[in-house]
Amino acid sequence: MNFKRMLHTEFGRFLLSVILGLGVATMFREVCEGKKCLIFNGPVISEIDGKIYKFGEYCHKYSLTPVSCSKTKKIIKISNPEDIK
Repeated sequence: MNFKRMLHTEFGRFLLSVILGLGVATMFREVCEGKKCLIFNGPVISEIDGKIYKFGEYCHKYSLTPVSCSKTKKIIKISNPEDIK
């Protein structure tokens, strides 16, 4: 029984602790499923469209401008706040 003998060495206890630690960590790991892995939190666009904001010394006006989609850029679907709940 090499396993029992290994438990009595310092390296054996260390190795067993690492294995048990990884096992326990996987039990409490958050699991991603599909598109739920990426969550983008930001303001509702209708609430900020056309308003003026100050950032540093400058004021900026947010305006919603439609552009054509590009295959080289990532497209993020924006949902309603009611859908998030």
